[in-house]
Amino acid sequence: MENFYNAFSKGEFEEIFQYVTPDFVMHVPGKGLNAGEYWYKEGFKKFLDHIVSFGGGVFSLSIPAIAVNVDSVFTREQIRMNRKENPEELWLLQFVMEYKIKDGLIAEAWTIPIEGDVYDTFWTPGSKFKNPSNPLISEKPQTISESLANSYSLENEKIVRDFYHYFWNSDLDSMAKNIVDDFELWVPGNSFLSGTYKTKQGYLAFRDKLLSNVAGDRYKLDWESFACSEKEVFVKEHIRMNRSWDEQIKTNFAVFHFQLENGKIIRINDIPLDAIAYDDFFTKK
Repeated sequence: MENFYNAFSKGEFEEIFQYVTPDFVMHVPGKGLNAGEYWYKEGFKKFLDHIVSFGGGVFSLSIPAIAVNVDSVFTREQIRMNRKENPEELWLLQFVMEYKIKDGLIAEAWTIPIEGDVYDTFWTPGSKFKNPSNPLISEKPQTISESLANSYSLENEKIVRDFYHYFWNSDLDSMAKNIVDDFELWVPGNSFLSGTYKTKQGYLAFRDKLLSNVAGDRYKLDWESFACSEKEVFVKEHIRMNRSWDEQIKTNFAVFHFQLENGKIIRINDIPLDAIAYDDFFTKK
């Protein structure tokens, strides 16, 4: 991962291809110019060429967090970038990346925008400048090596595993012991669930909204993958449920991004893999 990102930040694309498998797949959600699936190294080259051809010459990458598991890697990234069509506008793009590792190489990657509408707007020619409404700014910029040095925490893994254990068993009092008093849950987008929920009571209000007003009689949430660093934990959730107004069971994926301090959860960001589909799913027609 360190070699991959060092090559990427220098624009040494030919070197990057050394670190991906022959059957590599890249997933980019949304409707913007670079949305889609990119298969194999040829597809990955096309994705990278989009960045070069669409960009206006300014490109600065910061990676505040990397979390590493046995075969999964998550990063939280911020890119400051302009566009060729209006280079005077400098955008902040925030996203999570998930990587699957196979045989010592990157086999699959997902770009997961923290605010899908901002990411889509940037990648739509002729669209107007849009600032993120909720920038997740790091305390200070870190090098790849610094982020990797703090990329695994068994203690935080236990805290988050306990959080889900209590959630699955509806033990909300025990679950609340792992969060701070001024805890926040943020759900981006424009759905029925979108917004910022503060304190334990706010979380309970979110849960009540989900289970009482949206979820039907079938609801199942599982872990798809996860990784835990010293300050941030990423859990890809696999959600299967019907809705109170639609009997059909549908599937959604989202990354629950936990931020922790001193053994407590201070904030959770609910980041859908496909923001458009997520908003649609959680909005009653």
